[in-house]
Amino acid sequence: MKIIRRGVLPFIIALHFVFMGLGVAADVEGLLTEINRKPPEERSKILTDGAKKERVVYYYGSTSMGDMQDLFKGFNQQYPFIEVRYTRLGAPALVSRISSEYQGGAYNADVVSVRGTLFPELISKQIVSKYKSPLTQFLRKGFADSDGYLVGFYATGYTLIYNTTKVKSNEVPRSYEDLLDARWKNRLVMDREEYDWLAGIIDLMGEKKAIAFFKRLVDEQKLAFNRGHTLMTQLLAAGEYDLMVDGYVPNAVQFKNGRAPIDFVLTTPTLVKPPQSIGVASKAPHPHAAALLIDYHLSKEAQDDLAQKRGHWTTRKDVKWSVEPSGDLHVIPPLEWGRKYNSLAELFRKIAGQ
Repeated sequence: MKIIRRGVLPFIIALHFVFMGLGVAADVEGLLTEINRKPPEERSKILTDGAKKERVVYYYGSTSMGDMQDLFKGFNQQYPFIEVRYTRLGAPALVSRISSEYQGGAYNADVVSVRGTLFPELISKQIVSKYKSPLTQFLRKGFADSDGYLVGFYATGYTLIYNTTKVKSNEVPRSYEDLLDARWKNRLVMDREEYDWLAGIIDLMGEKKAIAFFKRLVDEQKLAFNRGHTLMTQLLAAGEYDLMVDGYVPNAVQFKNGRAPIDFVLTTPTLVKPPQSIGVASKAPHPHAAALLIDYHLSKEAQDDLAQKRGHWTTRKDVKWSVEPSGDLHVIPPLEWGRKYNSLAELFRKIAGQ
């Protein structure tokens, strides 16, 4: 890419707004890349001045409004001149909607946020473009891709959740392999669509060993399958199962704090689901506001809020979680597994007998 001289930048930005007025999509990636080359103060001024003219940012996301409302409030306190218009859909429905819009030449979204494994589809359809926020330097390992297509702003950790009235202290497993002990036969449960977990086990063990391990859980241990992590945690607390293989840390913390008879243990390394990720739409009509909103997701203020008020495992290294693993983390790579998610789901269903 040819480097644009500094004195030409104001012309490019002005031309960008002319294109917007004519309904022509600007080169969002090129524009933001050039702006990111500027010193911090100059970069901030360019983005802020551009966002003041745009006045709005259209955000397509799959995170609940309850989780996002404080983030939007904080963003508006910092940028009161930008209106955030949030469209919330389930992740597959959201990808389908924006794909249809782009196919029809309607470029409405500025920012897109879904679980990371859906980003390969958005990338292949050229719906999201590269944008490397300067704040990615503060993130934990595994929460952003090196090319800059997506950045995770929170994720969910896996844990082994067990019923304390049925599992003795000396029986508590410390690793997934411990679940092959005869003590756990007919006493384990897992979500019937926990494909991410299988991806993580393959990452840790290698494909051949991971498949053999999962088959033993199903065939020898008679692993039960259900649907919905909150429901399964409730059933676990009621004594229907002794242990949940693919428990979610937020559920474990919530039920334990509510004095349910459960506790949990983190494996080493601790598996982390592919993060909820965010990116800039490739034909965003309001790219300056989009960049500011993505940056704010990664700010310490927003990350603190998501961690402390919402219990999320956020991405910044300087933000502490309510539960901190003592060992290493393994964040399941969203782009790698997103590209082969259909075959992963097929493998899971085949082993599980579904």
